[in-house]
Amino acid sequence: MSPALKHIVFPVLSRSGYFRNHVPAGPAIVTYHGVFPAGYKIRNTALDGNLMQADALREQLRFLKKHYHVISPEDFLLWLEREARTDESHAPTLPLARGSVLLTCDDALRNTLTEMLPILQELSLSCLFFATGESATESSTMLWYEELYLMMLEATEPLTLRLPEAGISFDSITKHEKHSRWWSIVESLSPFDLESRRGFLDQIRQQLKLSENWKERFIQDPILAARFLTLDRSGLRKMAAAGMSIGAHTLSHPVLARMSDDMAWREISESKTQLEAALGQIVPAFAYPFGDAATVTKRDLQLAEKAGFRCAFINVGGGFGSKIDRFAIPRVHVPAHMKLPEFEAHITGFYRTLRNRFLGGD
Repeated sequence: MSPALKHIVFPVLSRSGYFRNHVPAGPAIVTYHGVFPAGYKIRNTALDGNLMQADALREQLRFLKKHYHVISPEDFLLWLEREARTDESHAPTLPLARGSVLLTCDDALRNTLTEMLPILQELSLSCLFFATGESATESSTMLWYEELYLMMLEATEPLTLRLPEAGISFDSITKHEKHSRWWSIVESLSPFDLESRRGFLDQIRQQLKLSENWKERFIQDPILAARFLTLDRSGLRKMAAAGMSIGAHTLSHPVLARMSDDMAWREISESKTQLEAALGQIVPAFAYPFGDAATVTKRDLQLAEKAGFRCAFINVGGGFGSKIDRFAIPRVHVPAHMKLPEFEAHITGFYRTLRNRFLGGD
């Protein structure tokens, strides 16, 4: 993105009220990935770039509440189903209020309970949280792909990794190659089930010469645990009891596009089953892990519908005026560095329209 857009054009348009005075029809859906625990020190921008500072989140939510219309997940689902019935019957459309915004959050990290929920309650707002099937269990865990990233950061450089069963062979991974090699490994391990992936992670730990208890401090330190561990069943129930909505985010957060039909079906359908059993309530919505064109296929959209979800969300193409496909609902992904003017440019669809006009895509 041009620095002139971020630092000059967007602030001028936001201050003038241009964005909110030119809001296209239809809702905007924003997605977060959690809030940094108080005292957490960012160690890597790629690893930590999806989380928000508490003050920045509070500022964005206050802004939305002042200038837009933040709706509940229940109201959004009712509107979505009403739209589907309208399409079938050709009856007049019953739109949401112009400027309606739905809040969502992926991964259900522990900090969503300790840091994010109090902010939502302070502002009397609700959010749709997407949890993996691992949050339906009694124990907190670390998302496997974040564990992999942490291991690569902890190890002494250069790194050498060889996992022939997974087609992985890297010599002398340098500091500047870590991110691209990490993503390549994530793609290579995604076709396997979680148990197998955990086995590969242990092999990687050994090859990187990390001790068996290398991640103990991430579990024992309350700040690190809030940053890296997911909610367990008890935490998930507390979120639901606080009035938050819970959706599914697969069993284990793989790249679905890399999985076989059977394994993708299990990841999607059983996440719904396990979360519903843990919560004692219907889990109506689904969010695709990573959620872009490279990680989600048309097959995955069909599997989400087959599994009985009422809707499913991707992570790109969002903002007011975007096309709403019930099983590929676009969202605005909000990273840590996004300031208010840029945030407003995205949720209003202005940035998407500008990008499509000049670059021809999201």
